[in-house]
Amino acid sequence: MKRVVTGALASAAIIAVLSAADVKVDLSKETVGRPPTTFTPMVGTWVIAQDGPDKVVMVDGRPWVASKDNPTKLLIESARRLYGTSNEELMDNAKQFAYFPVAVLKSVPAFSNGTISVKFKTVAGDADRASGILFNVKPNGDWLAIRYNDTEHNVALWEFHNGIRRRVAGTREGMFMLDRAAWHELKMMTDGARFRAELDGQVALEYTLGTEPGPGRGGAAPNPDLFPANNAVLRPPVNGQIGLWAKTDSTSYFKDYVVSPK
Repeated sequence: MKRVVTGALASAAIIAVLSAADVKVDLSKETVGRPPTTFTPMVGTWVIAQDGPDKVVMVDGRPWVASKDNPTKLLIESARRLYGTSNEELMDNAKQFAYFPVAVLKSVPAFSNGTISVKFKTVAGDADRASGILFNVKPNGDWLAIRYNDTEHNVALWEFHNGIRRRVAGTREGMFMLDRAAWHELKMMTDGARFRAELDGQVALEYTLGTEPGPGRGGAAPNPDLFPANNAVLRPPVNGQIGLWAKTDSTSYFKDYVVSPK
C-alpha cells in the first residue's frame, strides 16, 4: 500500500512539473511561404518567412494597402497632413474599416499567471508599424494586447471590447527609440492583478488590472467599457488564449515565442 501511495505521489509530481514547463514555439519545421502551423491566423495575413538562418512568423501588411484607392488609407493620409502623426485616437477613428491582425497560439489553450516573451523585428508599414503580444483572448473575441509601436516609439497596453479598441495604459511617445533593423524582445508578466511589460530587459510599463479608469479628455467621464465591472477582459486574473498581435499595414517578424506559466 505504501508503494502505491508513493508511486501516485511521484506521478502527481511529474504532472505538476510538466504542467509548469516552459512552452517554446519551434518554427524549424515550418514551411516558408505558408501560414504557420503553430499559430492559427484569425485576422490578417500571417506566413512563415526566412530571416538569415532563422524561420520566423511574418505578419504581412501589404494586402491591406494593395489598393491605392482604399478610402481608409486616403483618409489617414489627409488626417496626417492636417494633424500630424501623434494623434493615435484620430488615426484609429480613420481606420474604422481596417483591422487588427491576430494569430492565436495552438499549444496553450489558456494562460493565466506567468511570463510570455517574443522577439520581434519591424520590417515595414506606412499607416502603422506595431508588434505585440496578444493575451486574455475571450470566447467572444475580446482581448488584451501589449505592443511596441515604431511610429510612436512607445509601449502600450490595449483592450478590445465590443468591436472597439481602447488604450488602457502606456508610456509617452519617443521613450523607446529602437533600431528597426535589429531584433528586440518584448516580455509581459502577470500575477493576479499585477501586470508588467519589459522591452529589451527594461521595465516599460506596470499596471494593476481591474483599476477604475480616470477622467477622459477635458475631465469628461470615462467610457463605460473601460470600467472592469462592464468589461470582463479588464478584470483580473488573466485567463484566456494568447498569441501575436499587429496593426493594419504593419509588417513584422516574430520568433522565439516563449510561455512560462507560474
